[in-house]
Amino acid sequence: MQMHSRSNSALLLSFCLILVACGSAPEKLNFRSEQANKLSARADAAFLQGEYEGAKHDYLLALRIHQSVENAAEIAIMRFNLARVFREQAHPEQAHLQLDALFSEPALPYPPATLAAAAALKSQFYLEGNEPSLALSWTKKGEGYCQKNCTVAGSLLLLRAQLAQRDNRLDEALKFADDAVAALNSGVQQMELANAQRFSGEISLDRNDFTRAIHSFQQALALDQKLGIPGKIRLDLLRLGAAHERAGAESTALHFYARALNVSDAMGSVQGADEVRAYMKGLQNNSAVNTPEPR
Repeated sequence: MQMHSRSNSALLLSFCLILVACGSAPEKLNFRSEQANKLSARADAAFLQGEYEGAKHDYLLALRIHQSVENAAEIAIMRFNLARVFREQAHPEQAHLQLDALFSEPALPYPPATLAAAAALKSQFYLEGNEPSLALSWTKKGEGYCQKNCTVAGSLLLLRAQLAQRDNRLDEALKFADDAVAALNSGVQQMELANAQRFSGEISLDRNDFTRAIHSFQQALALDQKLGIPGKIRLDLLRLGAAHERAGAESTALHFYARALNVSDAMGSVQGADEVRAYMKGLQNNSAVNTPEPR
């Protein structure tokens, strides 16, 4: 089975966490801003629980409050978060409308770092929608706002890597992925760093560089275990199994597949467990084909 990246969801979540950090203001807030921040915090919690309708409701209320006092920084964050909610609800057109509002007149003085994140998110949406030319255009726009030193610099490099991989420019994709790892290796954006390590491993696997792929997947696994993200741990174990299988180490591959299956079962993910079983079945079938019959 061919490996494909499934890092996108975490990419978007990392953007969210970055923007929450950027949006927190140290000075004492007025009553309306405090009210909006409480709504936003409640929406963040609902989003993480998968309660998207509740998250949308509270983000919209918070947005209206911030609009009433022209709090540009928080308006940008609320629109960004609403775009993420609409994505999860399978309404990409509504997601784009929220982000487009940040780049349309009348434009408030939105923080460049937030505009860079919004452009990166639009690029991700277009990448998911199989529109790579638009994805590249918005990645470039994000880079213009970012100037290589904003909080989403690593994420923009990761988008570049994904676009290069789509065109089978694997050497270039690996260079972008390695640059993303370097940009994210500050100890702050650990979730996004794990995504970059995993994606670097996937590119290395495409290049049949199994040693490097295994090392990258191990790095991603260590980070995801530290962060405590079961879905990503399962994915890292699955990738490690596939890399060892491709390298001819079938018993080690089976070990990692079995661990991935245990994590899937513990998560209660039937779909995840079925995916792992498919890999295990493929490994067993290949072993049967390659084993000579006794004479």
